[in-house]
Amino acid sequence: MKTTNVIKINDTQSNQRIDKFLADFYSKTSRASWQKRIKNEEILVNDRKLKPDYILKKGDKINILEIQPTLLEKNIESKVPEIKIIYEDKDVIVINKPAGILSQSTFSSNSSAISDFLTLHFPAIKEVGQDEQRFGIVHRLDKDTSGVMIVAKNNNSFEFLKDQFKTRRTEKTYTTLVYGIVKPKDGIINLKIGRSKTNPMMQTVIDSQKKESLKSREALTVYKTIETFNNYSLLEVSPKTGRMHQIRVHLKSLGYPVVGDKKYFYKKYRDLEPKLGRQFLHARKLKITIPNGKLKVFSSELTPDLKNFLIKTKHLD
Repeated sequence: MKTTNVIKINDTQSNQRIDKFLADFYSKTSRASWQKRIKNEEILVNDRKLKPDYILKKGDKINILEIQPTLLEKNIESKVPEIKIIYEDKDVIVINKPAGILSQSTFSSNSSAISDFLTLHFPAIKEVGQDEQRFGIVHRLDKDTSGVMIVAKNNNSFEFLKDQFKTRRTEKTYTTLVYGIVKPKDGIINLKIGRSKTNPMMQTVIDSQKKESLKSREALTVYKTIETFNNYSLLEVSPKTGRMHQIRVHLKSLGYPVVGDKKYFYKKYRDLEPKLGRQFLHARKLKITIPNGKLKVFSSELTPDLKNFLIKTKHLD
């Protein structure tokens, strides 16, 4: 059985090739994959088939046809997660995202997601956002990252919050543990980030002439060291831009990969004990103005697994 995900094109999204737009909009899927799906007639515009070089126009409706898992498959493979609500009013919900849960359901996975929780407890949120799979989610956290997330409950709030992220008027603070003693202790990482040519599912910094041909975007990360011990550094990190995997990619580029990161790591750290089942990255604080005009700071303590891992690493012989 097929269901359709619909995206309605606005002014800022028009005048570009559809394959490029989809690769940017769903950054975990490569442009080549979208081209293949367009040729397989799994992507339609205004209910018509098209070519990958089709130029989008304002008002176009992109239909993404997907195989919908059966209800039985969905119940077996994906349970609605338990989520703690930090704050709620008529416009927004602020949640404490657990690790191991996707921010949004994906085409290729039946894993549980924040969007499952939102649509169960706030059914009207299905109509909020740029497309039918957005569910009010203004910003995403990686599956294995925990911490603060803000969600809009209506479209006016969605646009209000999205504009703050876009114009960099929010302050995001993460806590992370990395391998190595970071030098300098405090610093700014100002390296563009683009999709890796060898692995389209990964990001890379543009740090050599060889990579200059890659499509990339500005990325800025500020960090400071909280403490160091046993060849580990505990950092407070503030991304000033919102690129995919930005903190993980930037820190690895300095030679200090995030502990537990299975994607961006160095082999010499892979078998070190103790092991952590996920990346040590936690969205600790979000400072943002909510639609009622109030400037708020929402925070989340380190999760028990991260606290316990810190204790273990501090007491290594």
